[in-house]
Amino acid sequence: MSRIFISHSSSNNAEAIALRDWLVAEGWSDLFLDLDPNRGIAAGERWERALNEAARRCEAVIFLISKAWLGSRWCTNELTLARRLNKRLFGVLVEEGLAVADLPHDVTSTWQLVNLATGRDHRQFRVTLPVTGGEEHVTYSHEGLARLKAGLQRAGLHASYFNWPPETDPKRAPYRGLRPLEADDAGIFFGREAPVIEAIDRLRGLTEAAPPRLMVILGASGAGKSSFLRAGLLPRLGRDPQTFLPLPVIRPERAAISGETGLLSALADAFAANSLKVPRGDLREAIAGGAAAVKPLLARLQSAAQPPDLEGSTKSKLPTLVFAIDQGEELFLAEAQGEAQPFLALLRDLLAADTPAVIAIFTIRSDNYERLQQAQDLADIHKVPLDLGPMPKGSYAEVVKGP
Repeated sequence: MSRIFISHSSSNNAEAIALRDWLVAEGWSDLFLDLDPNRGIAAGERWERALNEAARRCEAVIFLISKAWLGSRWCTNELTLARRLNKRLFGVLVEEGLAVADLPHDVTSTWQLVNLATGRDHRQFRVTLPVTGGEEHVTYSHEGLARLKAGLQRAGLHASYFNWPPETDPKRAPYRGLRPLEADDAGIFFGREAPVIEAIDRLRGLTEAAPPRLMVILGASGAGKSSFLRAGLLPRLGRDPQTFLPLPVIRPERAAISGETGLLSALADAFAANSLKVPRGDLREAIAGGAAAVKPLLARLQSAAQPPDLEGSTKSKLPTLVFAIDQGEELFLAEAQGEAQPFLALLRDLLAADTPAVIAIFTIRSDNYERLQQAQDLADIHKVPLDLGPMPKGSYAEVVKGP
């Protein structure tokens, strides 16, 4: 699902084609590139309409920065639109003599920038221009291309797919029957690509917003909410470790804290996955002590999970912890209240703070959403809903044929 838009001035069509060819060769084949030679009002309006229509499919925008790009009103509009949609932004300098110091501050402070125009070793690309059929040669820095590739991968925009079958279960059946798909099934999760990207965009926007941060995935019983969360959304958040740190899924059942799939087990598994030795008893004691006791442990987990920064890049902030609660309606079962209420109270206090930064994601049946809205501990927290409606008819063939 690595879908990338390339924004450029028409003066740099050759550079855009060269970058497209390189991306395709590296495995990123689903690209949007406008090569209209008459890049004016109509073309700009068409780009904006196309991006809006495809916003749920686009994961990142690469901007080819040149003096022509900096002077183009439509290129500026493209930047504004991409920012509004919470897309990942990459800037590549494609013109010699243009330094980072020449760029506006808002560009250098928020983008991942790569210089393809300078360097000691270069790779040459031969491109054919549209309409005219003319041939041009473009050279890009090998080092710059390597940095761009690393940046795309570290941003979770892997060109490769998830492995199937998983190494830990080589005989795993691709069709799970009535059971929900799990993280191991990410490689065969088909048919919901658009809402997955929409959810990632919204969550990325939440990481930049003030706390509290809470998303609710709504759908009818049997809509596939659990599979969407476990095999679709969370594995792809995990591919962006600079931004997200998903914890193992919490399934409340009748014991949201101490149960087999409760909070305690999720924290224990998260610490073990990051090679941190924290006795289970200490975790249990911290949970009983409330948010003040849990926060230092979560901060320790954040620090351990943070990937190293790329050489020469600015220090990145710690990833946002993602608490995923599947089948949230179970929190309102009469027999679950003994642990559901303290769990929600703890979650409320964790969401209220920004250190460490926390996002909560609930899946819940639409007919139970009102109970979550009115829950005493969450009533004052703004909830970002994601409606997981019926799967489009055209997607069923992909679900069956994809695996």
